[in-house]
Amino acid sequence: MQALCFYILASFRRNSAFSTEAGLKYFISGSFISGIFLFGCSLIYGGLGTLNFNNLSLLLASPFSEEFLYIKMLVLIGILLVTITFLFKVAAAPFHFWSPDVYEGSPLSTTVIFSIVPKLVIFNFFIKWLSVISSMFVDVKNVLVLVGIVSVFFGTFFALKQKRVKRLVIFSSIAQVGFIVAALSTNSVEGLSSVYFFLIIYIITSVLVWNHLSLFYSFQKENAVFNKTSATPLFLSSFSNFFKVNSLWAFSFILMFFSIAGIPPLSGFLAKVFVLVGLIDSNEIIGSIFLIMISAISVFYYIRVIKVMFFESKEINSRNDQFQTVFKNGFFEIDCFIISLCLFFLVYFFFYPSSLLLICQYIVLNSFWF
Repeated sequence: MQALCFYILASFRRNSAFSTEAGLKYFISGSFISGIFLFGCSLIYGGLGTLNFNNLSLLLASPFSEEFLYIKMLVLIGILLVTITFLFKVAAAPFHFWSPDVYEGSPLSTTVIFSIVPKLVIFNFFIKWLSVISSMFVDVKNVLVLVGIVSVFFGTFFALKQKRVKRLVIFSSIAQVGFIVAALSTNSVEGLSSVYFFLIIYIITSVLVWNHLSLFYSFQKENAVFNKTSATPLFLSSFSNFFKVNSLWAFSFILMFFSIAGIPPLSGFLAKVFVLVGLIDSNEIIGSIFLIMISAISVFYYIRVIKVMFFESKEINSRNDQFQTVFKNGFFEIDCFIISLCLFFLVYFFFYPSSLLLICQYIVLNSFWF
């Protein structure tokens, strides 16, 4: 039911060919993955005779005898198929093939919903699912670590060559999801608490990023109507020398992108540290090393945004005059308040993370079904 709503949201702008294409791609890929999900559920139901979480956790806790090993294989294939469905829903590589085109082609308001709302719900359900299959988790653990590393790799290296801000943010979110998926492989209270901590910080930074972009596009729309010009996509070169125009907004961009990059003293750094510590505690040393190395590369394209803002861009079409106007109205004041509050949380949770960690641990402990 959630997916059907998202298909409609993606193709909501009927006069746009990009929105229609995004909705169609999302519908086709979503229908395909729904079939995989149903096939996985049918294998689990055929092997164990129930899909109730409490009954599943009890049945999987008891070992399978030798004459029922084929049932164990069927159930394991079903568990892997259901897990792959969740990885598809959160746009983790290599199951991310649908997300860049769908997110970019959808209206901006729809993209904001796609990048924030489903991830919180699906990861919460994902943790409950992992607690149910904990006795067979050893077979799924390596898949999660591998998908996490591949997702960070794909998101980072595809974001390096992006010139549109919206597409860069989309590939950046794929890399961020990779960290969360890798943290799921720990299957411990501390590791899963780091998942929720990272997820909350990710949502705060996503609200910041999309709030900034929506304001820029609204300014551009007003300028286009006033000057009778056509609106253009927001490129990195559009931010050329932006610091001289509005230093306060440029400073908010520094905090926002440095937090995503994992640079202290911002809570994005702490979120990545918690994930890496959880992986090291679960003896995933090689996976941690790969994540650190790829994250070091990802810092480049975040700093590139800041560099464009503080220096003159060499791009021929670099224009930011259409994004400079600030319109004084009530909505803008609310947006400024939300941006200020989110920026405060990014700094506050770095120095005082205990309260948020306690909340995350409480949520995790209530997620287990045993």
